[in-house]
Amino acid sequence: MPTIWTDLKELQAAFITREIERTGDFFQSVTNHEHVDDALKALDNNRRIASEYPGFTEDMKLCMARQVHGSQVRYTDKAGIAGDADGLVTDKPNLALGVLVADCAALLIADPANKVVAAVHAGWRGAVAGIIPEAVRQMEKIGAEPDLIRTYISPCISREAFEVGEEVACRFPDKFVDRTRSKPHVDLRGFVLHQLRKTGIPESSVARDDSCTVRNTTLHSHRRDGNKSGRMLAVICLSSK
Repeated sequence: MPTIWTDLKELQAAFITREIERTGDFFQSVTNHEHVDDALKALDNNRRIASEYPGFTEDMKLCMARQVHGSQVRYTDKAGIAGDADGLVTDKPNLALGVLVADCAALLIADPANKVVAAVHAGWRGAVAGIIPEAVRQMEKIGAEPDLIRTYISPCISREAFEVGEEVACRFPDKFVDRTRSKPHVDLRGFVLHQLRKTGIPESSVARDDSCTVRNTTLHSHRRDGNKSGRMLAVICLSSK
């Protein structure tokens, strides 16, 4: 897919669907805090790949976190690995925020008027733990206004493919759980959109890609491919202009 919000000169954003691995290695352990070396390799490769997209520059600085499927959102003002977190927020220009996904939803959130952006990794654990309203709260702390926010929801696992046990299904409101089959199926994308609405972000300001990562073989899917799955990069950066 490439770039998102091409009408906004205040920022650059992209969801990069091709494989991130330039060295021939899969970075399937990049979300595990015990594999810092993998995260650093992915960071360098992602920086180079993102710089190939319109609006991004070769010397772009990129910040990522060690994703732990939680609800912590960190403010950052410098490049590198920001520590354990699943959401990053900044108001610094030329600092790109990146998250990696392969079935979970990536959210890119921007208030272009107040120049505040966030990148969020929203798997089911983080979503039910409240990472989305937490990201918006952290953005508001540095000047963002919910009614001016625009959001992009990446491809993620669909309700049809997201079969779960009752121990997972019971964590979601009933309207996002289909119990008409032999096992429950959860609508992660619908729940993410629901949480965005509750924060005060207008639905008209939410762009989304409804592709299913499991069923669309051009996308990475951990559920489909297991530990051999790669990762997709969502990245957002405020312009210095």
